[in-house]
Amino acid sequence: MQHALLVINPKSRNGHSEELTEATDLLRNSGIDVEVCVTESPSHMASCIENYREKKGIVIVAGGDGTISSALESIYKSKQTLAILPMGTANDFTRSLGLPQDVVAAARAIIDDKRERINLAKVNNNYFVNVAHVGLGVEVTRELTSEMKKYFGVFAYLGAFTSVVKRNKSFRVTIKADGWEDSVRAIHLAVGNGRYYGGGNIVDDDSTLLDEQLNLFCLKPIRWWRLLLLGVNFRNGNLETAERVVCKKACKISIKTSRPKRIQADGEFKTDTPAEFEVIPKAIEVIVGDMPLPNINKD
Repeated sequence: MQHALLVINPKSRNGHSEELTEATDLLRNSGIDVEVCVTESPSHMASCIENYREKKGIVIVAGGDGTISSALESIYKSKQTLAILPMGTANDFTRSLGLPQDVVAAARAIIDDKRERINLAKVNNNYFVNVAHVGLGVEVTRELTSEMKKYFGVFAYLGAFTSVVKRNKSFRVTIKADGWEDSVRAIHLAVGNGRYYGGGNIVDDDSTLLDEQLNLFCLKPIRWWRLLLLGVNFRNGNLETAERVVCKKACKISIKTSRPKRIQADGEFKTDTPAEFEVIPKAIEVIVGDMPLPNINKD
């Protein structure tokens, strides 16, 4: 590695200005020529990445999950190697890569230059890395404000969840997954590609960015107080044994709802239902840390 394009989202949580300066100096002192691009919009970020032509370089995205998600298509199509300096609230993609949450420590991981090829996911031709949501997850994201995330960090997700869970309404959804089909009433549906979402919740205790499959879970209507009791299951990713939860692993998944519903992925609006999901195995090369492994003790 001789060169790096550092793409910075100035709106990421807290700015991390001092840590970012220290991380950039650390990279340069290690012998990496760092070119900086402060993005003005998602289209500007895409242009910066697509116009980067250093053959032995990497693209470092400094931002949160939403910023990374916006950069994915350009990274994938230009066949760039991706590195992360985590500057968001949840930083779930960073967790799935086994990277430190600290910006300077993440820069040291970039210098160590350990690489893996990871999966990407698509929903209606929109790329994502963590999780796509319909229903309750979308309402939680709507409830979150910049101020909540700034002052409460990952605890803002818990507050938003508690606020919306009582008023969440059910919907009818038909699910098809690699030859399996079902139609149920649901209050929440999620399709995961990575391991973490929502500030450290686990998609499934077998899920990683290397497993070449998607993990779906669909929550049927349930009393709000019983839903709160499922919090440990959501946190640990052991939903297969949980009450009123449908779980499925597949390479391709399609969903159709009784009425069009918004789909958010990696914290950003992507598309509406009906939706087609698919995994793209080993789609991009990424600099990683100690990547989490699936639960080897699972029966």
